[in-house]
Amino acid sequence: MEAVVEETALSLCVECGKCVAACPMAEIFEDFSYQVSPRGIVERVLLDLDVLEEVGIWFCLTCDVCTQICPAGVRYQDFVEGARLLALKKGVTEHGLFCQTCGNYFLPLHTLEYLREKLGERANGYLTLCPKCRPYYFGEKVKETLPGSRRVKPGKMQAQR
Repeated sequence: MEAVVEETALSLCVECGKCVAACPMAEIFEDFSYQVSPRGIVERVLLDLDVLEEVGIWFCLTCDVCTQICPAGVRYQDFVEGARLLALKKGVTEHGLFCQTCGNYFLPLHTLEYLREKLGERANGYLTLCPKCRPYYFGEKVKETLPGSRRVKPGKMQAQR
């Protein structure tokens, strides 16, 4: 974790709060709080508290607004992505969504819940596949509708990669 903190300049934070003020999570998530805000997470990391098992690192939308507005150059988005990878390596998987096809992590569950709330059930097929697998899945769906098309058997799509 120390390497991620150094690489992303978390220790340069001047506690101005601009990251929290600019963060869209406050508008999106009803359960947003200081604890899951960029400043709240940075504060706990700098106090040497283990945030890898907390849900806070999974709230971030990785939109990079906080990084762009930070006067000290803290790269919070990069920190969150690095922290999530460390959490996954540590076996903390309950906050992540994994692709049904390849099994790779691609989205925080918290974001999925928000998207399902806004988009409804029609989003389920789209939200269960990572960006790499999604085009293949929908391409096969389109091919199935074409006249004279050969239907690809399940599992065949995975074997071709």
